[in-house]
Amino acid sequence: MAVDRLSVTVPSDLGSALRALAKARRANVSTVVAEAIAREVRLAALDRALAVADERFGPLDANLVARAEADLGEAARFARPQRARKGR
Repeated sequence: MAVDRLSVTVPSDLGSALRALAKARRANVSTVVAEAIAREVRLAALDRALAVADERFGPLDANLVARAEADLGEAARFARPQRARKGR
């Protein structure tokens, strides 16, 4: 796989948090950054697709969006695995 070597500058607290996150995931910093960039690229593509859909079909009704968000929130609440409590 071809790779690009990049140099970035971030605030030191963000760099520390990034290294800690990579360590917690048992990954290297490059992997964590690449995954974050890939996620942002996918979100940008989704934003573009939604903008095209809005232009083509018009924006979604606000009440419909609110109802869908409530349904998704409720479904997510039940789908989350329960974390084991310490001492049990």
